[in-house]
Amino acid sequence: MNKLKVSSALLFAVLMLFFGSCVPTDNTDLDPITKFIGTWSVSDQAARINYEVSINRNPQNSAEVLLVNFGDLGNSAVGLVVGNTIVIDKQTLSGDYSVDGNGSYVNDHKLSFKFQLDNGIETESRKAEFTK
Repeated sequence: MNKLKVSSALLFAVLMLFFGSCVPTDNTDLDPITKFIGTWSVSDQAARINYEVSINRNPQNSAEVLLVNFGDLGNSAVGLVVGNTIVIDKQTLSGDYSVDGNGSYVNDHKLSFKFQLDNGIETESRKAEFTK
């Protein structure tokens, strides 16, 4: 009878260790959007301008973010978060400007974006660094 109690207790302890190790401890493991949220200072290298972009959750789609003032155009671009990347499919932002591109999470204080702005006459390629 003692062997059964010891075996049961040992089995219980092993199971608790196994299941306890499966619980994520970091909220960003569960929600890849969290690391992008906030107000970022932007250095737009191609245009040689600085501005701010706020990245917020899209209340209409849990896998997307809204990039407010993207490209310093005042409007919001919609981006799909895939792991450490924000994908911006071609969309019209302000007036005749359309935008598409992507951004990568570098660390808690830096994002790197490559995108194109198209006004119907010419397409401008840009690289921008977002910092906090």
